[in-house]
Amino acid sequence: MKLNSFLILSFLSFQFLQGQDLSQGYIANDLQQHPMQALNKPGYLSVVADPSFPRTDIRRITEAPSGQFIAPMYSSTQAWNANESLMIVYGGGTHKLLNGKTYAFVRDLSDINPDDVETVFWHFTDPNVFFYIDNTTTEFIRYTVDTQLKTVLVNLKTASGCSTGITGGNDVQMMSWDSDVISFRCGNTAAYYYRISTGALTQFNISNIEYVAPMPFPSGNLFYHRGDVYDANGNFVRSFNLNNGTEHSCLGKLSNGDDAYFTIGFEEGPDNNCQGSLVAHNATTGYCFSVTPVAGYAYPKTGTHISALAHKNSEGGWVAVSCLGYQEDGVQILDQELFIAKVNEFDGDVYRVAHHRSDKKELGYWGEPHVTISPTGTRLLFGSDWSGTEDGDSVDCYVAELGDYTLGTDKQEDEVTLTVYPNPVVNLLFIKTNETLLKYQVFDVQGKLLLKSILDEGNSIDVSLLTSGMYFIDFYSENGKKQTLKFIK
Repeated sequence: MKLNSFLILSFLSFQFLQGQDLSQGYIANDLQQHPMQALNKPGYLSVVADPSFPRTDIRRITEAPSGQFIAPMYSSTQAWNANESLMIVYGGGTHKLLNGKTYAFVRDLSDINPDDVETVFWHFTDPNVFFYIDNTTTEFIRYTVDTQLKTVLVNLKTASGCSTGITGGNDVQMMSWDSDVISFRCGNTAAYYYRISTGALTQFNISNIEYVAPMPFPSGNLFYHRGDVYDANGNFVRSFNLNNGTEHSCLGKLSNGDDAYFTIGFEEGPDNNCQGSLVAHNATTGYCFSVTPVAGYAYPKTGTHISALAHKNSEGGWVAVSCLGYQEDGVQILDQELFIAKVNEFDGDVYRVAHHRSDKKELGYWGEPHVTISPTGTRLLFGSDWSGTEDGDSVDCYVAELGDYTLGTDKQEDEVTLTVYPNPVVNLLFIKTNETLLKYQVFDVQGKLLLKSILDEGNSIDVSLLTSGMYFIDFYSENGKKQTLKFIK
């Protein structure tokens, strides 16, 4: 089986998928008031517990000067890289690279010039790579972090024949979750998507671009544009049942793996229903439902932002939401709050986890929390001026570490010695580990269970009957711990 070097580098990056239930210790669909309590602003890299939600630790990870900000890029742009070892935030006119676990400052990314603050896209499997569209040259660039090497994949202006500006649009989302598809628009006259693996450029059949480029859903085979879904040929498929929802939203997946659009619905859609602070629209079927029904959580909250980028949590369907609220005092349910939701195909559960303590009064847009969920879903990045009895004088980045968060501990990583070889494999896959493993399960990229058994004494697995492709394998140890690896047949 032949693989180009790009795919080999992407697939063979060692990492874990986290099939973690993020709700442990939190109350499902809690309708009790948990008023925000006085809490001193934590020091740089220090941690505090939210008194109203003591299961969650909150850590300040930046130190912005007075009157300035260091904040998340945006809710729909992933801050962490594929294995959460690095992260990117923005402030002082520069993207900043941080250690993704200790949060220590690494360096300013002053050598990149993206067309928009938000258009810096981490590779979904290779932790050493991100992509961006250069604002000056219109080149689509693959950036290698450790060497600072820039590889030009295509000049989007040249490829499209565009005579005006190239941009990702006004509602930027991530690339497809296989890191293969990016969308862009040519001024306000045309829109395209580019597929890296084939070098193919496809134009959308849209008569009114409205200054917004269609954005790829995680599958890379469907695209979203101002309430409508388009297919891989660039043709219209369906409209979602919404009156507004073109901003503050995020593309992601439901727990069953279907492409989904998560948004706030201030009013019911044209076909009724689908109103709430978090509404899910299935891109495959068009079905929508409110995860936060108005009856339970009152009228949708102002200043709501949604992040559905937990692509490494194999449970799927985890979404994070930040709300400002109308009173901005942290008293009413969801006001000044962060919550997560597990969103299934037809329903979902909400878990309120923390207050963000930001009212955006001092620094406007950059004072909004813009919550961003981590790839495993175990952490939530947000911006805050840490308002209390008085407004804060700067905005910093904070991370809400959920109750069962353990990924960042060095001790855990030192203890993990599990790998599979050869990779790619032909017939027998061997396991090297210092742990006692009891059983395994093999899944394809769609999540279909293909093999499961008890490990033999030779720690080998016969995969000769599998077809060529990429697979995930879950290992279960004697203490009940689950670890997930990838391999290629």
